[in-house]
Amino acid sequence: LDDEQSISSTIEQLQPTIIDGISRNSTTKVTFTYENNSVSINTLKSSRISHLLNNENLLRRLNLIDISPNDCVLVLGETNEQVLSQEDIRQPLTAYLSAEDRSVHFRISIMIQILRYDNSEPSSLLLPSRNVTMEHIFQSIDNVPANVYKYLASNSTKKIIDNCEKLSNLHETKFLLVKENETCFISVKKSKTNQLLDLDDEQNAIHQRFTIYAQIRDIYQENQLDIDRQYCLYSNDFVPSIDTQLFLFPRSNSTIEFALFDQNLPFKVTIQNKENQQTIQFHCSLTINVGRLQSIACQLFTLNGKYYVLKESGCTLDDEDITLNEINSAVKEIELQLEPKPTIHSSIKFGERIIELPCSSDTLVEVIIKEALDHFHVCQEDYPIYELFALTDDGESQMDDTYSIENIYELFPSRPTTIPFELKRKQV
Repeated sequence: LDDEQSISSTIEQLQPTIIDGISRNSTTKVTFTYENNSVSINTLKSSRISHLLNNENLLRRLNLIDISPNDCVLVLGETNEQVLSQEDIRQPLTAYLSAEDRSVHFRISIMIQILRYDNSEPSSLLLPSRNVTMEHIFQSIDNVPANVYKYLASNSTKKIIDNCEKLSNLHETKFLLVKENETCFISVKKSKTNQLLDLDDEQNAIHQRFTIYAQIRDIYQENQLDIDRQYCLYSNDFVPSIDTQLFLFPRSNSTIEFALFDQNLPFKVTIQNKENQQTIQFHCSLTINVGRLQSIACQLFTLNGKYYVLKESGCTLDDEDITLNEINSAVKEIELQLEPKPTIHSSIKFGERIIELPCSSDTLVEVIIKEALDHFHVCQEDYPIYELFALTDDGESQMDDTYSIENIYELFPSRPTTIPFELKRKQV
């Protein structure tokens, strides 16, 4: 208890309380500061810092109730930058008191984590206050070439955050640092019966920028859309799964356009890629034809439709004009298989990963590189910085972009059905 504090302020009425008298030499004054808030308490020198920070009253007085302890760090002293580790804060106060010290001061800072798609190691940034803009955070990140990285995005919804937005308005401390070509614009036009928040009334639509690796569910989360009652229609003929990533959609004029409806399309389609056993799901109408279904499947699997066929229960659907209604009008869902046609394959190694892509004798190296970049989720704008090597028994040979598979067969006299390649980043 402080000298000026009454006993009644610490106990409940009519409850017996034991109060110990202790020597002042056993106590010390501890001050915690966060932003413009400062709280001082007298406590035992043997007290552990972690126990003091578990005091809800202390956190409330510092205005830290709405912030996760995992997002905060403790800094020793008023001016130095000695950040305390989790092990440090489990120590008693005596570990930070010298013979001359009669008090100790701790500052609480916010730990901001910056993630990148092309770097597995996050970087961190300490901020004494949340009253800063995203522009300030961006400028404070070390070793960020301004001509490469352009934006900060929400780590939870992948939405690009405006530079003028204040950290205090956001409920997160992890952000994505992204390049220009890792972003895309989305437009979600609503039907007249929909009543949504944060919509541009003039355009009657949501207009936002996301990272290309965001999923449709991120758009729902960011705009508080109802996953169970509202549906994003793409290309006027199918509703993709909410797990579908945005980079899978062609960007006309750099914008991916959806229309929002209160009713889903009636037919559920499940398609399995027989090469890797992956599956996709979407909804469409009964009037959609097989040709369009194959086109959607190849788009969502990032495959070249030239080398694939759709099958149902092992039977090839070779009539592109036949509709789902004509295949089976009595059901509301169907399972199809996407299989490669008998053809040549290119086996492409990229780092630790290997994929196989179908091709033909007239397929160019340029096409192989671009399709491989799609599979490895590398932006097409980065195409000029990659090159392809054929892996022969005698070593590796660099491939010119204009070479065809037929040209490459000169290095493989046995004309194998699978040709080994390696995709590499060009040495600068």
